[in-house]
Amino acid sequence: MSMMNSNFAMKSVLMLGVAAVGMMMASGGASAQTRADGYTFTPINAPLAGTAAGQGTVIRGVNGAGQMVGWYATSSNSVNGFVDTNGTFTTIDVPGATMTEAYGINNAGQITGYYVNSSGTNIGFLDTNGTFSNVWVSGSSLTQPTGINNSGQITGRYDFGTSSNGFVDTNGAYTGIALTAATFAEGINDAGQVAGFYNYQRPGDQGFVDTNGTFKTIDDPLGTSGTRLLGINNAGQVVGYYWNSSGIYHGFLDTDGTFTTIDDPLGTEQNDPTGITASGVVVGAYQDSSGVYHGYVATPDNMAPLPAAGGTLPGSMVLLGWLLGRRLTVRRREQKAAAASR
Repeated sequence: MSMMNSNFAMKSVLMLGVAAVGMMMASGGASAQTRADGYTFTPINAPLAGTAAGQGTVIRGVNGAGQMVGWYATSSNSVNGFVDTNGTFTTIDVPGATMTEAYGINNAGQITGYYVNSSGTNIGFLDTNGTFSNVWVSGSSLTQPTGINNSGQITGRYDFGTSSNGFVDTNGAYTGIALTAATFAEGINDAGQVAGFYNYQRPGDQGFVDTNGTFKTIDDPLGTSGTRLLGINNAGQVVGYYWNSSGIYHGFLDTDGTFTTIDDPLGTEQNDPTGITASGVVVGAYQDSSGVYHGYVATPDNMAPLPAAGGTLPGSMVLLGWLLGRRLTVRRREQKAAAASR
């Protein structure tokens, strides 16, 4: 398998709106903060995001400095990647692409994701300081990177024939991940642990963590119709979502087998935690009752919360909050009830 390289450079900086999480935090978007499940949720909305159903902002990854990446859909349904650095949104568009989505970012600021070319093929990319290289599994019909760690290892998904498989790219050497004919790798930490899901059906999706080739299945006890993992930090904490028998999506955090619901109260249709920092701050997206997507930052209650929209928080206070650790709200009654009903 190989990587095809081509250099591009095209970024437009949008100095509109404010959103960031990390050592210097500020909030963005028009909505106020909300609280639930032991977290304070701060909305993140890209300035050019549309406000109709199916449009909006999705946060997909976060690094140790609090830079966030994702994508937004405009009022004309154009889909563009972005990176948010301390409230400055920078659009990421691969030249010639019909759409671009950013999925992961490491501490060096390298960004990975995928774009769709004029032929409709999904092709992975690595953005290093504005220089783009294609990420492509040889022989595949599509390649979609979804995460990158601080060593530059990239994880993601590729399709080959009728199968979808996960992969890890280590300096151009690709290792496949295939539990079934549909295996999706979604996040990778600095130890090379990969989080994802397999089966890709309802009911039946199951989350997994791959540690050096040893697989552990992870299913939220309340996920009677399926579980998907989307992010993992260096402590091995994983985030993702499950859906119940009614088809409602709920976010969760799994810490050594203890599951905590993470649902933004405004996410009446869908809640997707997609990334988690070393200190337990969770990023993700939700879909509101109008079908619009919004990014969010979920800060545990025992940490310094993000300020209200338009405010700022001194870096020293943020650092103190991050050092205080995290307090998890455990759904023990829910878990016992779910176990008893089986």
